[in-house]
Amino acid sequence: MLLAIAIALLATVARATPGDHDDPRPRRARRATPSTSVGLPFRGRLRHGVLLRESEHVRYAGEYREGGRFYGTDELVQLIERAAARVSQRLPGARLSVGELSARQGGRVSGHRSHQNGRDVDIAFYMIDRDGRPYDPWGFAAFDRHGNGMPPNEALRFDDARNWELVARLVSDPDARVQYVFVADTLRRRLLATARRRRAPASIVARAEQLLVQPSHGHPHRNHFHVRIYCPPADRPSCEDREPFHAWYPGTPPRTEHASAEDAGD
Repeated sequence: MLLAIAIALLATVARATPGDHDDPRPRRARRATPSTSVGLPFRGRLRHGVLLRESEHVRYAGEYREGGRFYGTDELVQLIERAAARVSQRLPGARLSVGELSARQGGRVSGHRSHQNGRDVDIAFYMIDRDGRPYDPWGFAAFDRHGNGMPPNEALRFDDARNWELVARLVSDPDARVQYVFVADTLRRRLLATARRRRAPASIVARAEQLLVQPSHGHPHRNHFHVRIYCPPADRPSCEDREPFHAWYPGTPPRTEHASAEDAGD
């Protein structure tokens, strides 16, 4: 009897995957039903949305906490987590403050034209106080071309280094392919100047030059980044992309009508 039990235990150990007990990193549980982005960012919905949770690298901006619209596709949520972790690794001491993504099942979100199908996120800028310490904002704060906080946030400064690190990680992600990073032209220039000053790789700077865009209509985005990713390939054709189709677009661009002003911004 004891011999039989010993043999069974040895067989169980033999079936274990090599390395199962060697990797201390937490693993995201495999989802029984994957998220699905449906339709367009400004006319769509979200199936099985994934909740972006607060962590040591990510926090909800207080202004948006009560609304609870922190759901996106799995690809978008993981992009945010990876980017925030990267900034924290390179420049420790601050957490990424996140505004709204989408509602749990997508659809219209008050205050936004888009954010309807889990592919958009508003992200507060990293900012510092007069003493150079990272500052966790309750809401979004606007900055002028000099990086100074605009009223009523005159005591704050645009954190050039961390904001560039964030952009660099977002635009170079190999999984969630970014289509837009909406931001005011004045801050776009600051970010690109910071990239060159920090000797960022030319390929990443070139990609950022294409993706950092001030919308031609509506909100100029002086107080936050608005990031949009392309449809995850597995979600097509229920998920729809529109121009522009950058060189890193995953797959063959669909035939669609030209993008309109409605496509841009919040």
